[in-house]
Amino acid sequence: MEFTQQELNHKNAILNDYAANLNGSDLSFYVHYWGGERKLYTNHVHKHSFFEICYVLDGEGAYEEGANRLPIGPGTLFMSRPHLKHQIVSEDGLYIVFVAFELIPSDSSEEGVRRFQSLEKSRVFLLQNAQALPAVLMWLALLKQTEVAQRFFDDGVLGLACALLTSFENAFSDQRGPARTVPVQPSASTLVHRAKLYIRDNLAQELKLSSVADYLHVSPRHLSRLFGEELGQSYSTYVRRERIRQAVTLLTTTEWSIKRIAEETGFDTVHYFTTVFKSEMGEPPGQFLKKLREHTDMF
Repeated sequence: MEFTQQELNHKNAILNDYAANLNGSDLSFYVHYWGGERKLYTNHVHKHSFFEICYVLDGEGAYEEGANRLPIGPGTLFMSRPHLKHQIVSEDGLYIVFVAFELIPSDSSEEGVRRFQSLEKSRVFLLQNAQALPAVLMWLALLKQTEVAQRFFDDGVLGLACALLTSFENAFSDQRGPARTVPVQPSASTLVHRAKLYIRDNLAQELKLSSVADYLHVSPRHLSRLFGEELGQSYSTYVRRERIRQAVTLLTTTEWSIKRIAEETGFDTVHYFTTVFKSEMGEPPGQFLKKLREHTDMF
């Protein structure tokens, strides 16, 4: 990702002004600084009382921490941990971005505090070929997002910045544990929810069980069974009631004719629409609307 030094300074100035206090549901951070250099040369041996994470976009060098001296180059993500002396070494200069932060314990969960405290002693502090890591992708996206976030800044930039700092725990933790098992098939509730959305948005169509099942890549028999188990009603009953629900909405919010409302809600004829409407609502649509208007005029 190519930025001039001026562009990089501008982006990080925005983050330093607006993304210093980041609050999530379990983790809250105070950011000491966001920064970036097109040419960062060898610096002095030093230490911090906070975390500093660096990502190298270009250039070659080394990272020294105690007795460790590790090569760094394009795609290297590394972490300077609190109270440990370290140094970046580069003769020709590194194109690098960095962020320094600490957790706010009083605004974070016990689990969050515990995990970030353990990160201070993590054996994993330097990752080569990290270009595809979520943390790196989010970081680059964050820098790009500062260019366009004229609206919804809190959600578009601050939310992403908080997610970035949170992702560092997963990137560098040596206590990852087993990966979560991802279900091969969507859950029953997810399938039914998707079916309901499809039905709601396509009421003018025929909506055969087989058509919706094809859309969801499941068998009609399976989808029918899910409607009974999840909703306690048959597929056809649900579709019929959704058509009438939408018809009621259109009757009360538009000046459309009964014929048009019947077409928009998937009924072939006004007669059939009237029959089903009366069965569900207790009276035909015209009478229903007349009573509704008479009731409204009373107030």
